[in-house]
Amino acid sequence: MNFQECLNNYIIQIRCNGKELARNSEISETVISRYRKGERAPSADSEYLKKLSDGIIKTAAEKGIRDFQADKVWQTLRESLEDNRDEPVFNSQKLDILLRELDINISRIAAFLHYDPSYLSKIRTGKRNPAHHQQFIEKICEYVASNYKDEQDRKKVAYLIQCNEDELADSSLYGRKLREWLSSSKPEDVDYVSAFLRKVDSFNLDDYIRAIHFDSFKVPKVPFQLPVSRHYYGLKEMREGELDFLKHTVLSKSMKALYICSDMPVEDMAADEDFAKKYMFGLAMVLKKGLHIHIIHDVERPMKDMMLGLENWVPLYMTGQISPYYLKGVQNRIYSHLHYCSGQVAMTGDCISGHHDLAHYYLTSRKEEVLISQKNMEFLLKKAHPLMDIYREERKKELYAALIENAGKEGRRRRVLAVPDLGVLPEKLLEDILERNHVVLNEKTVILECYKRSVTCLETTLKHSVVEDEVSVLSEAEYEKYPPVLPLAECFLEKDIHLTYEEYQACIKAGRDYAKANENYQFNLTKIKGFHNIQITCFEGKWCMISKNRTPAIHFVIHHPKLRYALENMVLPIRDDEIE
Repeated sequence: MNFQECLNNYIIQIRCNGKELARNSEISETVISRYRKGERAPSADSEYLKKLSDGIIKTAAEKGIRDFQADKVWQTLRESLEDNRDEPVFNSQKLDILLRELDINISRIAAFLHYDPSYLSKIRTGKRNPAHHQQFIEKICEYVASNYKDEQDRKKVAYLIQCNEDELADSSLYGRKLREWLSSSKPEDVDYVSAFLRKVDSFNLDDYIRAIHFDSFKVPKVPFQLPVSRHYYGLKEMREGELDFLKHTVLSKSMKALYICSDMPVEDMAADEDFAKKYMFGLAMVLKKGLHIHIIHDVERPMKDMMLGLENWVPLYMTGQISPYYLKGVQNRIYSHLHYCSGQVAMTGDCISGHHDLAHYYLTSRKEEVLISQKNMEFLLKKAHPLMDIYREERKKELYAALIENAGKEGRRRRVLAVPDLGVLPEKLLEDILERNHVVLNEKTVILECYKRSVTCLETTLKHSVVEDEVSVLSEAEYEKYPPVLPLAECFLEKDIHLTYEEYQACIKAGRDYAKANENYQFNLTKIKGFHNIQITCFEGKWCMISKNRTPAIHFVIHHPKLRYALENMVLPIRDDEIE
């Protein structure tokens, strides 16, 4: 019996749930859940194994079961860890990532495996285990290697399992590589979002504006000479066409929004660094002119490509003038398309997938053609879904309304914070911090209104759902390097209010005290270093929000399922040896 099976067997015997065991073990419920799913296990000599065995004994005693002995439970758990070494690993999280990345239809693969779809869904979420791990993994790999072997799918799998795409051209090698990954790779090895989060955390819009001399940009008034229409062929001309489109958009008198939708390959276009710089400069000029940009991102690329693309858009997202969308599902594996339009110009393009160098772009300023293009983009947006909602100060009322509405909805929340949330702090502590920082009256009023809203939302949520907060603990030396600040992103003050080390410790104590007083609130400290300027809130299965305190104060509420899933599961992964 391996560790996962041994632990779940004890839980069945003592008739408890993960929450009860977490409380009595003094181990995070998240960690207990991951032990139960087989996603991780403590080391045989760790303090966590002792805590777990003690928790089992304590829980059994609460249930009136006296047949367990502490030394025997500890020894049985320890021996089960030895058994783990010889048994092929099955990790439900890795299976779930594979199914999501390739957008595999659960009913079709279940039919191939001769499984009930609902049972397979429980396996992918860790609620059930396949009876024979090795046979199950073999069949999964056979299905994927046989049905997901075109260039785009192989590229996604190659990124996922960290191998060369050419190695997957042979179906037997494809299956073996995938089997090795499913059997032995750790969840932490797949991290799509850290670089994106680090960029958001460290990004300073003021510095960016100075670096690119954005404030000194002058939107030209000289008419740009563009033919009524023009065709572009080949990569060199297509790059020229995209820049012509942006020039015409900037120089036209129209203030209508810019619409962008393209699933064309980006690698060969971006390979020309000079073009890439001019393209981003053109978009910056569009924003400088005051136009709003609606972009439908191609999310059917490998997740790694998608995240790299989003990283490049971070500076533009920070302006609050971007509305990003995506189209659900694979739209086409044969053709690639481009569709741009603004007030007085439109551009379309198409090519056979894999042959971008033979693509054809068409640019037009004919009124009737631009009008048709605008209508088509309206139809596209109706079929699209928001990739994320972006809130800056001008949309704060919408943000507040959304937060209040969501507080009443059932569902587990997880937050990754640099400092405990305002909602868990005593009002007296908050007022003392504001007083010491000499916060002026109008700013103090805004902060206290935000505080009361946070308290109300948290109390409302805890009536029906669990909220789990993870806070990176700071030593005094670390405090000196990165002095923590109050989490005031929702106040939109664009101001840091620093905490003394004593105030920071008082906030930590407040979080612990709040957890003791509220059964549905979990407060966990981790030594894993997180982020200094952002907080992350995940409403499990619904959305994730990245909130930035300043430069600028902004909130990204992410809806896209794969991106949301990556944030829910990959943000500050818990390692047992690093948790206090």
